[in-house]
Amino acid sequence: MEYRRIAGVAATIVAVTVTVSVPVASADPAVPAVPVIEAFTLPELLGPYPSDIPARGTYIGVLDGFTEIRDTRPDLMQRNLDRGVEINNAAVPVEQQRALFDHNHDRLLSLSDGLGGGLGEVFRTALAEHRLPKVEALLAGDLARAGGILNSTLLEKGHWSNPRPFEVVPERIVAYRGDGVSGAADPFTEVYGTDSYPSGHAAQAYWKGILLAGMLPELAPQILTRASEIGHGRIVLGVHYPLDVMGGRIMGQAAAADRLGDPAFVRLIDEAGAELRTVLEAAAGMPLGAYIAADTPYRTAEAAGAEFRARLTYGFERIRPDITNDIPAEAAALLRAVAPNLTDEQRLDVLRQTAVPAGYPLDRTGPEGGWLRIDLVAAYESLGVH
Repeated sequence: MEYRRIAGVAATIVAVTVTVSVPVASADPAVPAVPVIEAFTLPELLGPYPSDIPARGTYIGVLDGFTEIRDTRPDLMQRNLDRGVEINNAAVPVEQQRALFDHNHDRLLSLSDGLGGGLGEVFRTALAEHRLPKVEALLAGDLARAGGILNSTLLEKGHWSNPRPFEVVPERIVAYRGDGVSGAADPFTEVYGTDSYPSGHAAQAYWKGILLAGMLPELAPQILTRASEIGHGRIVLGVHYPLDVMGGRIMGQAAAADRLGDPAFVRLIDEAGAELRTVLEAAAGMPLGAYIAADTPYRTAEAAGAEFRARLTYGFERIRPDITNDIPAEAAALLRAVAPNLTDEQRLDVLRQTAVPAGYPLDRTGPEGGWLRIDLVAAYESLGVH
């Protein structure tokens, strides 16, 4: 794997390139040669939109399964620490390198791996040349418009004020630092003294990954698995625990559902998705489906599913197997792109049928519960996406 900077791109965008066999472009007349590039207008970007201030206000409620664990289950908190140390200590060089890259660069760039070897490079080039202004506006950088202060994890981290593993047991954590190729920043220095739960990198990776997967549903399992790898890398670096990353997934899913459930904002997402598909097809020179079929995938369908599922619960045992959480109604919006003809209740039924069992750590009952149990890769697969 080679890491290099693409000339002319904003400072936050760095490309990860992989040596692959790229499909040969064809002159398909159905593929537009020169798509018209139109950015969002400033009023379109500014809104305001209802989902800028979600009805729940903060995401503390959906994440509050952590309080009971911390207050009543010291054994589970110890297992959370020990499991994090195990992952950190056992990380092989390629895991270390990818975790450092993900730490130092924008989540959207990391997620581009999920598009495949060839299409990922097409995407990064288009992004670097600013031929995806709507996608860039919504998803690129820490100030991406689809995000916001209320899904930044700042309030949630401050609420629990949980110290990071490398500060709690520095003698047990191996420090992996930048080597001047994948980035020279020291992860410990950058986050020292800040709070651990939930993982902001994981939360951002998931909400960006979910929106990007909706724009390219054919590649949703691979994109979502790459999102899970970004979260996992935080444990590799010793700056987060497994429960932090699981909490980040909960928050990222809820934040994405808030945006996808806002009819005014979802128009921007749809326009960005149309832009993305048009630009990628024009650059590839063939219909997107044909290119994807011939491309080198980030993971095979089987590997993506297995990897994603392992990170849903991180090997923890169910601590409340008696609970029967339902999937929150807002989560139906997560399947909007892949199942546009289904009703919200039908989408919820798909999420129920593909969910992991209830009762794992962080799972909650009540109106704000159920987010942990969602297995989006399994849901997409059940709808025919592999």
